[in-house]
Amino acid sequence: MKKEYISIFKSVDLAQRKIPMITQEVETPGPVVWVIAAIHGDEVTGTEIVLRLNRFLNRFPLLKGKVYSLPIMNPTGYEMINRYESTNAFDLNRCFPGNPKGNAGERIAHKIYSKIVKTNPAFVIDLHTDTMESIPYVYLDQVLDEKDAPMIETLLKYSEISGLNYFVENHESYMEELKNAITGALVNTAKIPSYTLELGGPLVVSNKFVEIGLNSVKNVLSYLGMINPIEPLWQYQNKLNLEPVYETVWKRYSPDYAGIVEYKVRAGDMVKRGDVLARIKNLFDNTIQLIKAKEDSVIISYADQSICFPGDELIMAARHSDKVFKFKS
Repeated sequence: MKKEYISIFKSVDLAQRKIPMITQEVETPGPVVWVIAAIHGDEVTGTEIVLRLNRFLNRFPLLKGKVYSLPIMNPTGYEMINRYESTNAFDLNRCFPGNPKGNAGERIAHKIYSKIVKTNPAFVIDLHTDTMESIPYVYLDQVLDEKDAPMIETLLKYSEISGLNYFVENHESYMEELKNAITGALVNTAKIPSYTLELGGPLVVSNKFVEIGLNSVKNVLSYLGMINPIEPLWQYQNKLNLEPVYETVWKRYSPDYAGIVEYKVRAGDMVKRGDVLARIKNLFDNTIQLIKAKEDSVIISYADQSICFPGDELIMAARHSDKVFKFKS
């Protein structure tokens, strides 16, 4: 196991800020895989998955190839248990592929992105956590090149291998906000297959989700022949029986009023159009608003909050769609 660093900037006290990088390598050539975590500093479970993965590979070395891992990509946010890069309060996962002459976030993003792309990986897994009440799932980026049908096939194949349910970001919100995430830049700019592994439980390491994430990563390494075969491949015991493919809808369930949130559903529930998802009430227990399902869908997660304000994104759901990937014209 090789330990090194990616230098990102020097602080005002002249301390060098850097991102730790771990490399597992054997002489037999083979695929290159990256497993990266904590681009959001409050999403700490992914860091533990990286550490346990390397503990596993120290005991059971790779059969071929290389595994690179970044236990944290946002060291200042991680120290503060804060989603954002704390020097400038920006979301680092909206800065890719980055720019060596851009703002602070773009410069850090460029260093991470360039390091990954240079190794020509077969696959990249970006570890995140959704909310405390979330199902574990794979999040897929939109593929924006109409000539890149093989990329879609590859992403769907690895999603099946993950052992988890998978969802594709809907085109509208993807173009509005998420195309500059690290996996979006890898898939659509560098043409490197990648996905986000979303696990529940931010702020505190969840052993339950660590085990789920670690098993999912091992599935990929087994499929690529990099570790001893896992037969049959691991599958999450509570995986939902969904038809492919579902797309996420996460900006449609927001209140119009401030109040107390009373959720009426749980993560993993299948709901019908018109079902009540949440009740917004006041301190006299009067109903202010009912948040209802706008279509048949599955509940992925709901926000870690009991109080809401107008426009808060309370519920993330996914709907079935036969035309999930919509190409740019």
